[in-house]
Amino acid sequence: MRYLCYFLLIIVLFVEEAFANEANVTFIADKPCEVLIYKPIDGGYNDKVIAERGMAEGGKAFRFKMKISKSVFILCRFPQYQRSCNVLLCPNDSVTIILKKQSLTFQGDNCNGLQYYYDNFEKEPDIDNYLKMQNVFREYIDGKRNLYSAFRSLENELNYSFLFLRIHNMLSDAEISKEFSDILEKEIYMYINGDIVSFLDYAFSEKQKNKSLTVKDSLEIQGMVDCIYEKLPVSYDLLKYPSNIYVWRYYGHYYKDKKCPEEYDSDMCGPYTKYLFASPEMQPALLGHACLVQLKYNTGEMDLTKLKKFFNEKFPESEYAGIINQRIREKTDSDNETSVNWHLIYEPINCLSQLSSLQELQGKYLYIDLWASWCMPCRAEFDYKDQVKNIMKSYENVETVYISMDTKKQEKAWMNCIEHYKLEGFHLMASAALVKNITKEIYSSERFDIPRYVLISPNGKILNVNLPRPSDYSQLKVVLDSIINDATDGNV
Repeated sequence: MRYLCYFLLIIVLFVEEAFANEANVTFIADKPCEVLIYKPIDGGYNDKVIAERGMAEGGKAFRFKMKISKSVFILCRFPQYQRSCNVLLCPNDSVTIILKKQSLTFQGDNCNGLQYYYDNFEKEPDIDNYLKMQNVFREYIDGKRNLYSAFRSLENELNYSFLFLRIHNMLSDAEISKEFSDILEKEIYMYINGDIVSFLDYAFSEKQKNKSLTVKDSLEIQGMVDCIYEKLPVSYDLLKYPSNIYVWRYYGHYYKDKKCPEEYDSDMCGPYTKYLFASPEMQPALLGHACLVQLKYNTGEMDLTKLKKFFNEKFPESEYAGIINQRIREKTDSDNETSVNWHLIYEPINCLSQLSSLQELQGKYLYIDLWASWCMPCRAEFDYKDQVKNIMKSYENVETVYISMDTKKQEKAWMNCIEHYKLEGFHLMASAALVKNITKEIYSSERFDIPRYVLISPNGKILNVNLPRPSDYSQLKVVLDSIINDATDGNV
């Protein structure tokens, strides 16, 4: 019987391969640009493991080909442009992505649909919609309106009907295929309603915290969440969508108070034990992604040894099992390496100009990295620390100073990050006075955004308040060369 199953599996795989179609994506950029492509893992969306990388630049395109038998999402990142996009590929699609200055445009199959999705849901965080949701639910939490009134108001604010009307019009005008249209509608539904479920859970916890949660409130919130998930039930298929957080929140909502099943060790999955209640076909993707997040950001939430054993025994055929084994091996090897050469600045620093007066930093240009342990874009830039290190080696008098915006409560996370990413250089946690000075000198406002990269002269003068990010290392080198060479020539 076992051999019959193997035979049938081989036949299925052969048929799938035979009927697979090739999708093509071409990348054209107006400056040298790294292209990072993340393909699905076990058929599910992947934003943690780079599968392909190449370079696109003026006059030279980077081409990516992929055999697919059904539609897939691939994630593309362009560090030099600080941009990313999700590309929905249907069998036999041919798509061109053009990067010019800070714009990103699409040509080819379903290009209008791809452009619509990127412009409305990906290009920038949808702060306006987030604030609308926050304001509406705040009115409910404060007792100014009931839940159903709030929900109706929210539907009007977000203008659901318009979003889907645009998709229907593109389909009617043959700008997109029926398959593309169906998938895009589902993705947008998940995108919006995933956030709504999050706010409903927030409203529940806030009312519970304020001791104003009634049985009626609890039933209403539960009923609203039920209604959302009834319209689009959670299934394995949904894991391929970029907005699969809709799926994760499903388990967070319905299983958040469930204890870990007795046959499993709670240390193994940390706060993600709720994923053990998912169907067996979904567990590898949910737990595997959670594990990759931990391995990338050093969250310390899961027992890696136990998780590795669990994957190898229960899901030996999963792509995640092989990836997790490799990542854990790399992490172990890295942890066994010699400690990183870094220095803590203990002297009280109340303004940026004081840094130049420190004995270790006197007579040096200071390359300042403003970051925080809780800032994921900051941490993503640490992937390019080696390129930055090589740039700094080309100068005789430049030192790197990492200034963390963490608070005293986050000191442990701050130190863990330094060790985890092996950040060589000088480190300090900004005092309240220094934060105030940075906000004034760098941002000229009451707010700051990070990551931010600054260059200070040996005499404490701020020379540049917005250097290119480490991911745009070629441009960073150009800018630093121009400043330091000018200084050498006596122009600074």
